[in-house]
Formats: sequence, C-alpha cells, structure tokens
Amino acid sequence: MSSATIRLDGDDWTIREALGDTAEWYLGAPLPESGNNVADASAAIAAAPGWLPARVPGAVIDDLHRAGDVPDPRVGRNSRASEWVAERSWVYRRAVDLDASASDGVGDGIGVGVLEFDGIDPGADVYWDGEALGSVHGLYHRGRFVLTPEQRSPGRHKLALRVHPAPASEPQVGRTEWVRVHTPRLGYGWDFSPRLRHQGVWRSARLRVARALLGDVTVSARVAAAGEAPAPRSSREWMRESASGGDSMSRLDPAAARERDGLVDVSWEAPLAARPDAALGVTVTVARDGRTVAEQRVDAAAGTASLRVPQPELWWPNTVGPQPLYTVTVALSDAAGETDRIAREVGFRTAELVPNEGAPAGALNYTAVVNGVVVPLLGWNWTPADTLFGSIDPAKVEHLLALAAASGARLIRVWGGGLIESEHFYATCDRLGLLVWQEFSQSSSGMQSAPSTDPDFVAFMRAEAEALVPTRIHHPSLLLWGGGNELDDGGVPLSDDRSPVLAALSATVAALDSGRGWLPTSPTGPEFHNRLDRIHANPEGQHDVHGPWEHQGLVGQYTLANAGTSLAHTEFGVEGMTNLRSLTALVPEAERWPADRTNPVYRHLGEWWNNADQVVELFGGRPDDLATLNRASQLLQATGLQYAVEADRRRFPRCSMVLPWQLNESFPNAWCTTAVDFRGDPKPAFFAVARAFERRRATLRVERAVWGGQSVAAAEVWLWAEDAVVEGSTVTVRAVALDGTVIAERVLGAPAVGRPAAVGSLEVAVDALPAVFLWEADWRDAEGRVIDRERTVATTTEDFAALLDVPAPRLAVTRGADGAVRIRNEGDVAALTVRVVDARPVEAGPAGARSAVARPVGVPGAPILSVSGDPRPLLPGEERCLAATPGVPVRLESWNAEPVDLP
Repeated sequence: MSSATIRLDGDDWTIREALGDTAEWYLGAPLPESGNNVADASAAIAAAPGWLPARVPGAVIDDLHRAGDVPDPRVGRNSRASEWVAERSWVYRRAVDLDASASDGVGDGIGVGVLEFDGIDPGADVYWDGEALGSVHGLYHRGRFVLTPEQRSPGRHKLALRVHPAPASEPQVGRTEWVRVHTPRLGYGWDFSPRLRHQGVWRSARLRVARALLGDVTVSARVAAAGEAPAPRSSREWMRESASGGDSMSRLDPAAARERDGLVDVSWEAPLAARPDAALGVTVTVARDGRTVAEQRVDAAAGTASLRVPQPELWWPNTVGPQPLYTVTVALSDAAGETDRIAREVGFRTAELVPNEGAPAGALNYTAVVNGVVVPLLGWNWTPADTLFGSIDPAKVEHLLALAAASGARLIRVWGGGLIESEHFYATCDRLGLLVWQEFSQSSSGMQSAPSTDPDFVAFMRAEAEALVPTRIHHPSLLLWGGGNELDDGGVPLSDDRSPVLAALSATVAALDSGRGWLPTSPTGPEFHNRLDRIHANPEGQHDVHGPWEHQGLVGQYTLANAGTSLAHTEFGVEGMTNLRSLTALVPEAERWPADRTNPVYRHLGEWWNNADQVVELFGGRPDDLATLNRASQLLQATGLQYAVEADRRRFPRCSMVLPWQLNESFPNAWCTTAVDFRGDPKPAFFAVARAFERRRATLRVERAVWGGQSVAAAEVWLWAEDAVVEGSTVTVRAVALDGTVIAERVLGAPAVGRPAAVGSLEVAVDALPAVFLWEADWRDAEGRVIDRERTVATTTEDFAALLDVPAPRLAVTRGADGAVRIRNEGDVAALTVRVVDARPVEAGPAGARSAVARPVGVPGAPILSVSGDPRPLLPGEERCLAATPGVPVRLESWNAEPVDLP
C-alpha cells in the first residue's frame, strides 16, 4: 500500500498558557499592525523559557503536574490548586519533520495529505507553519485538514494548536436548562469528582499521506430478515430507514437466527485524491480469523456496498455464549494499486427490548431478547475512568471492563454525566460480550433537570447525534441509546414528547441506527425514586427507578429491598470507604483521622458519601481507628449491596434490569459508592455483587440483619437457575454457630428450578442463637453435588458491635506458582471475611503513568493485579483458593486479624 502515516502522539509536544489573544504570540501566525510594541513583545515571549513538556493524548492539568507547575490533583485537596487552569487557552506546539515522500504521494507522484485529530477538548484552532488551517469545535468531533504539497515540503514544520478555555456549564447542583454544551458534566463538580475541568488533545493525532485517502467510513452488521437479500442503496440510505422498517431487531427462535445469513452494509465519503480524474475503486472484504467470507469491489463513486455473509456465527452477551468478531476491511485503490484502507470489527446478533412480564399498561420495554433468548440485564453503571479523560490509560479501561465481565455482568450503562465512550471502550466491550447502554452527555442538576427548549440548542444536539451515532453502530455491544441521566420536569422523568431535545435525539437515532433501542432518560419513571413511601403510594408506577444510594440501616436496608416492585432498577448503591491502599496514596498521613465530615480533607474527597457517623453507630460506637472503621464500612457496603441486588433478582422476570451504582470512579475518593476504587482495586462490594450475579443461586430472604428484640429469627430460601436444574435437588437451610456447629436446620425439596422461586424457610428462637451466627443455604442436586452454598452474617443484638469481638481466625496460607492463594481455616472460629489485595505501595498520582492504576510506585509498566474473591465466611476446617496474578506480591486480609503478606 503506497501511503504513509506520521503519528503525532507522544511526548514531543510543549505547552504554554495564554490569556486572551496572547495565544497569537506563540502560534507563529502573522501579527496585525498594532501601532505599539506588540510585535517586539511577542517575539521575546515566544522565544523565552516557559514552555512545558506535554503529552498527546493527554490532559492539560496532568501536563502541568508532571512539569511541577501544579501539585498532584489526586492527593488531598490539591485539585483546588488547578481550578484556574480551564479558564486559560493553552497553546500546544511541536515540530513535524517531513521527507520528500510527504509531498509527492509517497514516491508515486503528487499525492494528498491530511492532518487528523480524533478529539480535542473543548476544541482548538489549528496552525501549520503559522498559517491557520481551521478549527475543531467540540470534544466529540474529528478534525481533518488538507495540506497542500507546498505545505508538505521536505524539512521541519511547526504544528500549533490553540486549545480553547473550557466552556461554561453547570455543576451537579445547578440548572440543566442553562447548559448549552455537549460535554461531560462531572468535571464541573459532582458528588464523586471535585471541580476539575478537562482540556487537552485527548485522542490521537496523525498526518496521513497517500495518492488518495478515504474519508469517514460507516459500517453496520446485522442478521438478515427471512428472504432478505443485500441490495445497493444510495449513500447512507440504509442508515436512514424508519424505526419501523427492517427486521434487524426481530425476535427470533435461536435456531432460526443461527440459520440466517448476515448482512454487512458499508458507506463512505467521497475519497480525497490529488487527481480529480483518478479511477478509484473500493474493495470491501469480510473475514473471520483471517479467512475471507465475503468480498465485493465497487467504483468508489458508488459510496456504498452491501455484502451477504452465509450463516455467520452469532455474537452473544457475556455468560450466555461466545463473542465471534468479523473484520470488515474497506480498501481504496487506483490504477497503481491499493492506496488506503480502514478496518472495523463487527458481530452478528439480533437484539430487542420487549415488554416485561406482568408490566403495567403503558410501561416501556426493559426485557432484552438476544438471538431469540431472554437475557436478564445484570450489570453496572460506568463513569469515565478518569475525570481528566485525556489521561485515561487504555490498560485501565481493559482492567475495569474485564472486572465487569468477571462479575457476570451483561450490560454497562454509560452514565450521562460522563462521556460518549471511546472506540477502544466499545471494542473492549465487543470482545468481552458486554452490552452497552450509551447515554448522551446530559444530566440532572439538582435544582432543575430538564434540558433547554431553545431551538438553537435543540439543533446543536441534533447535529451532535448526527456526528456521533454513525461512528458507533458497527459495535455489536451497543444495545441502546439514552437521552441522558435523570432528566425530569417537576420530579417526573422526561419522555420524548415532553422535551424537544429528547425528541430530536430520538428521531436522529431512529434515522441513523434504526435497529437500536432507545430510552429517553434513566430512570424513565413514572416514579423516580425507589423509596418506601413511593412504593406504598404507587407500586405500579415503579417502572424504571433510581435509588437509594445510602445504606438504610440493619433493618431498613432489608425492608426496602424486600418491598421493591420495579421493572428496572437502573441506579442504586451503598456508600463505603475506599481501600486502605488507595487511602494512603490519597490522604497525607497527618490528615487521615478523623475520617468523617469534620475533616476538611474528607469533605473534599466524597463528602456526599461519607457515612462515618452511621458506620460507628451501627457498630455500637466502637470503631475508633482507621482500620476498624474501614473494615466496618466495607462490610456494610458489601452486605447491603449484595442483598439489594439479590432482592431485585428474586423478582425476575418482572424486574429484568439490575444495575448497581457504580462499578468505578472517575476521581479517587475517600468515601464513594464505587465497587472498584480509582486505582483499579476491587472493594469487597465488588465480589459480593458478583455472587449476586451468578447464574445459579440459593439466596436468603430475611427481614433484618440484627435480631435483637425479636423472639424468632427467620430466613426464606429462594432459588434461581438460568441454566435449569431438574426436579430432585434439595436445599438445607441452617443456622450455624461460628465454630461450625449447626444450631437448627431444615431440608427442603425443590421442584425443577428456572425462574426465581421460594422453596421454604427456617425459623429459630432468638434465645437459642449466639450473639453472632450464620445463615446457610446448601443447595445440592439429586446426586449430592453442590450447586450453590450461601452464607450470611447475622446477630441477635441490635447492632453489629458483636462482630468486633469475634476472635481472629487461625489461617494457614500458601501461594502456588500460578499465583493462587490457598487459605485453610485451622482454628475453631469462622473467618467472617477473607480477601486478597495488592501488597505493593501505590503511586500517589499519574506522574509516570498516563493514569493511576493498580501498579507499584515508579513502575508504570508493571503488571496489574487481578484477583478473585468470595464474600462468604470461611468455617473451621474449610479451604478456599483465590486466584491472583503470579509475580505480584499480595496481602491476605481477614476479619479482626493482622494481614499476611505473600511474595
């Protein structure tokens, strides 16, 4: 292929701040006649020291931190020292060295050259050798600038960008109607991110030179309707079919879906060529594992191609089936041969949202049917991997999404206060089988939460959707689009017919991506909140609801979860303290205690979610040091969140969507609702939710976690099996002392198990139980093989203080060559919790790495620790094996015991 790409990513950039039009002094652009000494001043300043090293992709604030110009914004309250940065323009510049091939079409005569920027936030003016080429407006818009042969002459050239100040927008508590931009809101100040507005060249840049170049290419793949054959259509016509046309999302019998062919539709902009009379052709190939399964060659002027793939392998969600991907290559050629190519990966599947079983009249559809199979939509809410999203390390994204997949998730909701996620994010979800619900970058604002009705803003958002939607439609992971997060008017969630912006976005999605689902916002209501008063007042109005995000207490948490009636529970959580490893990097030692809201550092680092007072109260006022408070907080978060998820799952198929808030966090907080901390280390809550997501489960429905003041303690056993279990299995439900003694038990026979169902309960007199005991449900098949075994902690007191008196367990711990940690309880008391964590000290900030992740100080390329976990207590005599990345030192932590370090 006769083409060349000069990649402009890396550390060869420098940066300098500018106020007003002083940026012109640094760009090398001609200055106007000023009548004063501005020319002399600009020449002196441009040559003076003050240029700082910069990185592309990157973020301005992180460039300043690496240069020592601002303190690490991810430590203590340091982020406040960077709030001024976004008020400035920032000039990026670098040298670009070109040889003769850059001007002559890579040795084949006169060619074309295009300077490409995949994303600049919030936008920039672009200069080449001091000459303005044009501008990029909006972080989601690609910039493409044609360079003439003269501009590409051999030698050294100067590329400069004037990155604009961050635009005005609203923090979390404000008014959505005042927002006039399409950009992540969290950096303007949110409950889990301080005010840290992003700027920078946040995606890749390059110079491409060839005899001819492709422009934007759009690819879509689908399962053909019965009898449907591919037919050439005008450019982009296939994307503009009405939402009611086609059959790409029809519900199919799984066997029928496997027997149908796949269709691949491709459209492209007119190629850019140096010679207008050049005869250009496009060859489209579809390949699986390097083997071509379909190919078509057309004249480039046609603008489209459509190919049939005989009976492709179907793409399935995580835990349901495999994720085969096909490579679609679009190659441009002239008489001398190939001159440019672009590749996309696609998958073939059918998917639709259908009505929930037993749903009230008028409810929207929340049940997913993929390739003819009903798939419970278990998953997580996702926020950007970093508030300064230009600094996101791709390895961190892969690590977090791999954790989501390992938890058993099928759906990731990309929260509307964050990004339209990147191509890399989607490609990773394609590979992992994670369906995506992508919201546009709109969110609630506390005081007023409906987008502006101004016609100019409506037109602006329509143009945003027209630019964005075609870039994502080739991804099989993309299940549905959403208008934004928690958009409402007067407390009632908005619908398309009550918001001009949502109507415009919905219509654009229907025109450009007609086979994809759409929800106007989340929650869609009509009730907004999952609260007891609202459930009692309007149980049939609990369609798609949010909340709560706070622990409701050792009785209230269970009361509310048991009372739920929703069809979709798409945002809810429990707050908890971060991992101690992250806390030591985040909070200077002298400022770590007290860890409550009286401490200004903790107010800055997650004040909304700091429930230290409640944690102390629920543990009888006893946590009086950081380690005890941390352990107690994380236990409450894990047990509370697991129970809420399980309660929702017990209501399937009426409740078909269960999405805890939140998988990850965008900024390191001391307290947060996240299940994985900013460094990428899972908290106990992550493994607790993973238990709740399992395909076959025995769960325990209880009224409370503490039984003080009650005469009888009771637990009801519920079973479900996404992989059906035949009749004849049994469940033994027990109350067990911490030394393993069975206090009471009942054996229950089970019918064939599929959907969730109660099979019986056990009642025990409270005065027959010790202060701390375990509920256990042991589910076995007809041959006695364990299907699942559940254990949960309870007390006969009125709080959890007795847990702090449980003796430390005596554990024998070894580590194998594969990294796995084997734990055997050799004592006479249960280990209430056992977990493996990273033993390496963590880097305080991203001074070396692009974005902090679970790696040791000073070693950005060191392996990320991956571990397995199990939230269940470990009884005396039992053994457990937890996987861990080999070669990474780990630490074993258990309840009330000193940690054990393992190399």
